[in-house]
Amino acid sequence: MSKYLFRYGFSTGKEMHYRITINGAVDISTPGGDMNNPVKIDMYISQKVVSCDEEQAVVKVRIENVHADPRMSKEHLPKAGVDSVMQIDALGNVRWMDGAAAWQGAEHSMMRFPDHALEPGDSWVQQVEDASGSATPFHTRYRFNGFDRKNRRLMVFMTEMFSGHPDDRYSQSIGRGTFTFDSEEKWIHDSSNRIVYEYQIPVPDNPAMKIVTRTTLNIDMERLQK
Repeated sequence: MSKYLFRYGFSTGKEMHYRITINGAVDISTPGGDMNNPVKIDMYISQKVVSCDEEQAVVKVRIENVHADPRMSKEHLPKAGVDSVMQIDALGNVRWMDGAAAWQGAEHSMMRFPDHALEPGDSWVQQVEDASGSATPFHTRYRFNGFDRKNRRLMVFMTEMFSGHPDDRYSQSIGRGTFTFDSEEKWIHDSSNRIVYEYQIPVPDNPAMKIVTRTTLNIDMERLQK
């Protein structure tokens, strides 16, 4: 069976456009009652390589347009017209140069490859990093499925996110998704991820009682032709 060495490809001035939809909710359960906070965002972004060499690139990410559910707090919404800058290497390791990602959840828009070549069925695990490049407790297991049946230039990957390392007996699966990678352009074509995670916080005056926060997010990224 053939093996494939996956790397991102860079060329100065290269520009990509995407539509990203984020749907879900943040549900909070307290001893005094429950609250539901919808998450519904529809936005358009562009990525432009402003400088690069064979090993890495500096990419300007601009949020072109944002539509959100009016019930959402505007304080944490992405802002249209705002530029962020990320540094990405050929394996897909990303560092946001100003320390803040372009939008909350941006870490789910890129995937990271291993050093070695892959054949269909191979899997590997990567630790999730935050916007500054620091390690988080979360890990993602990737699996290379092979070619897309309708478009042979697209390679398909499945992902599963865990609260810790997948081999840790206490680690829980908190999300699944798919990526397609354009093998000719050497860039992400689209992705779809569903993430569910829950936190419990003791009530300060009564630690036996809990405040439970459950976040559900469906994040879809679609490549646009401009």
